[in-house]
Amino acid sequence: MTELHSESQNIENLAQCIMDAFKEQNLEAGNVLQYQELYPYLQERYPKYKDVQKEAEHHLTKLAYVTPAPEGLMLTQVGYNSMDKGVS
Repeated sequence: MTELHSESQNIENLAQCIMDAFKEQNLEAGNVLQYQELYPYLQERYPKYKDVQKEAEHHLTKLAYVTPAPEGLMLTQVGYNSMDKGVS
């Protein structure tokens, strides 16, 4: 995934990358993507993810796509339904 210079674009791109990780893991609504599985995925596809990770997670939470969990991010029904449509 191409890293852009705009912070807002980086946040949106990383948010999409996080949703792609849910899709690749075949997770359904209510399942948690653990950080220990998410971080290697992000490192490979978006090496500078740490710069905007918190903002991207907050963006997905505001969209009701994920809910923070102690061990990772839980996919919501809204997030599950949106996976084929892409993050707005």
